[in-house]
Amino acid sequence: MKTILFFVLFGLVACELPKTEEPPKAEVATGWEKQNSHLQSSLGGLFFLNEKVGWISGNKGVVLHTTDGGNHYTPQQTGTDKLLVSIFFVDAKNGWAVGDQETIIQTSNGGQTWTLQVATMATTPSSSDPVEKSPGRARGKKKDFTGLFFIDKDRGYVTGSKGTLFSTVNGGQNWTPIPLLFRGILTSVFFISPEVGWISGDGGTIFYTEDGGAHFARQTTGTAKDLHRLFFINNKTGWAVGGNGLILGTKDGGQNWTTQTSGVPTFLLGVSFVNEKMGWVTGAGGTILHTQDGGATWMQQPSNTIDFLISTVFLNEKMGWIAGTKGTILHTKKGGMPPPSVTPIKPVDH
Repeated sequence: MKTILFFVLFGLVACELPKTEEPPKAEVATGWEKQNSHLQSSLGGLFFLNEKVGWISGNKGVVLHTTDGGNHYTPQQTGTDKLLVSIFFVDAKNGWAVGDQETIIQTSNGGQTWTLQVATMATTPSSSDPVEKSPGRARGKKKDFTGLFFIDKDRGYVTGSKGTLFSTVNGGQNWTPIPLLFRGILTSVFFISPEVGWISGDGGTIFYTEDGGAHFARQTTGTAKDLHRLFFINNKTGWAVGGNGLILGTKDGGQNWTTQTSGVPTFLLGVSFVNEKMGWVTGAGGTILHTQDGGATWMQQPSNTIDFLISTVFLNEKMGWIAGTKGTILHTKKGGMPPPSVTPIKPVDH
């Protein structure tokens, strides 16, 4: 099943959804609490600098900002109405968000003001793209940007549809396309150092660089399932998550990827680790998975929601957030673990 289905689902649920009365559901004890976004639209981009300061992006150009760990969120004026699927900050002032139709916005004051950036040549038409004539350069159908990562305030990368990959060395004043022999969706990008990084995509695709993006090599993953996001804790140990409950792990920088048993059949969309052992994965149907042994075993944590949980970020073994559809924001100060009297849900083998 193609990654495009993931984006279709994201796009559908990203639309403003009417508030409807639902029958009360029996909630179970959980280590997660809901935070109030005051929204009913999809949230997918998620970034926290520390236990107090963070940003969340989503549909209709939404960027929410908090300075108290999520007790209160303030909307920021972004100047766009496009879906913003990924957001990244390198410090309290310098940040970027990307999304639909080649949208890149940047701030140098923590989001008090956002400005539009242009990915140069992003609209160069391919042989299959319809061309719209306009003054200046030729223009093709706009790509959708999907992933974002900055190494520092100057060097960063953006991924997107149709094999789109861009880099910048001046904070996004100029974006340079990086050609890859790939025409599918590149879904996420992660760098562990200025030289070493990975990119995930459709059909089990993972690209790897060890020279700062000058060259990318394709790694063998052993799967044709779409990969939605990846995360590395160092230059050897990392994970990638995708469709049909797929979790891949590597202990040698991606030379070898092995399938881990998630115990769930759902789309997995977010992943975050705090060390080589402890991590979380989120996905469709309110799925939250947790491991304490690097993924050898995964246990479900109750979330009390059936919404798509698109992104997760953890700062340490206790403090984490999740963003998802219908304005969902979840927060934990206890690693998501339910009270001692509640046994975590053991996944059912499929």
